[in-house]
Amino acid sequence: MTRDGTGQLLPTATGFAAKQAIAALWKHNVATAPLLHRAGLPERDFAGVAGNRNPAIRRVSAVAQGKFLDYAAAAIDDSAFGLHLAEQTDPRDAGILFYVASGAQNLGEALTLFARYFRIVNEAVRLKLTRTPEGAVVEVDFVGLPRHSAWQNAEFGIAVILKALREVAGRNIRPTRAEFAHARNSDLREFDHFYGCPVAFGRTANEGVLSDLLEFSNDALAVPLITADAKLLDALQPLCDMAAKERSPEAGTLRAAVENEVEKLLPHGKAQKQSVAKALAFSARTLSRKLADEGTTYEEVVDQLRRSLALQYLKESGMSLAQIAWLLGYERSTSFNRAFKRWTGRSPFVARNEKRLPAPG
Repeated sequence: MTRDGTGQLLPTATGFAAKQAIAALWKHNVATAPLLHRAGLPERDFAGVAGNRNPAIRRVSAVAQGKFLDYAAAAIDDSAFGLHLAEQTDPRDAGILFYVASGAQNLGEALTLFARYFRIVNEAVRLKLTRTPEGAVVEVDFVGLPRHSAWQNAEFGIAVILKALREVAGRNIRPTRAEFAHARNSDLREFDHFYGCPVAFGRTANEGVLSDLLEFSNDALAVPLITADAKLLDALQPLCDMAAKERSPEAGTLRAAVENEVEKLLPHGKAQKQSVAKALAFSARTLSRKLADEGTTYEEVVDQLRRSLALQYLKESGMSLAQIAWLLGYERSTSFNRAFKRWTGRSPFVARNEKRLPAPG
């Protein structure tokens, strides 16, 4: 665990995703130092990533890693950067998590191991595996970081999980369903092609949830792994159990928790302070006091969250301004236009056409 400037515990990650992104940026001749600095990742922690070297580094902030992937996507103008990065990634680079899952007897057992030990790679990620009569559903949640700052990270991580399953099974495993919490209107065919099934976006707006989802059939779960190795599994599980115990199940700032709760409620116009406070088991007064301890207010959190989401939604060319206004919880587009001009000094229509969008956050 690491702590922020206020002493809050923050979730950490091994830097697996950031290292893959750095290597990709080098291939595009993009300087990584400014992006690392902007995201809050120490450049020294990633020395030697270029040239196919995969150095062991100290654990880094999971929040900063999520931001870095978003900045990298913008730097090379690739809105599906996370997916493309996963396609280029060797899942073995995830380390012990990949190898413990590779020792399983079948895909269902491998998924169980991924769910149990994924926090080793990223403390902010939780995989919940639920069996159904038809197969199993894997729900992916982020804990301790604002979900809106991890879109590319989410798309990368879930694609890597599927790629790892295909690697250990020696087959083109296809989920029966794949859904993401965030909205997306672009590059949809690429996602459908990679996953081998229609991929849906917008669970937050449609269902009021922030989790992503993969569903597998019973036939897929029964697929034997070509890498199955009971002795390897026996050797690695005690190590994974110890490593997982060191990773806290709950961490992060109250602000991150508020942002995630507000993001779920915005499209439905129910993001009032009282509702959010109740969902977090606080009174409205206590919520205000605790946010003040973190140097902010509820109104500032909502306003800055809306700004960040607006800048990300505007990159989706197929998303209308009216749809964006609704996703942000504005009753009328005119209210969204006024807010955007206050944030950026120009209208969302002009900003989108000029393709001069500031950083989300």
